[in-house]
Order: sequence, then structure tokens, then C-alpha cells
Amino acid sequence: MARLPVKSDEEHEAALADLSCPHLTDNGCQAYAERPLICRLFGTSPRLACPNGKRPEVMTDPRIERQILRFFAETRQVLV
Repeated sequence: MARLPVKSDEEHEAALADLSCPHLTDNGCQAYAERPLICRLFGTSPRLACPNGKRPEVMTDPRIERQILRFFAETRQVLV
């Protein structure tokens, strides 16, 4: 998280209101190379589905997905 570009409170609030990300712009993700694990996994499983319908050819196995979600809960991973 420390390597992500700094965003203002207003940018974070606007992103949360839109259920978006403050690092996502019209040109794509500003933090793509440094994105957190939750962002890397976004869109790869039914519970982390992409609202634009984008997905890999093979989705994450449900057993692995449960482990990932448990890890997120235990480490308080959230979309920024």
C-alpha cells in the first residue's frame, strides 16, 4: 500500500461512493505495477466478479477462492 500513489480524502470518498477505485482513470489503473493482491485477483472468481464482465478463460477454483476470501478477512484486505 505504501508504494501506491497518494490520493486525497476526497478522491477516496468519491471512489467509494461509486464503488470504484481512486487509482482507476480513463487511461486505466495508475498503480497497475504496484497493485495490491486483491486488485490482482479482482475478476478471477465469481465472488470477485468484474462488473464489466471481464474474466479469465478459467476462473479460480472454488476451494482456492474460499482460501483467498479467508485470507482477505484475516488480513483486512480491502479495495482502495
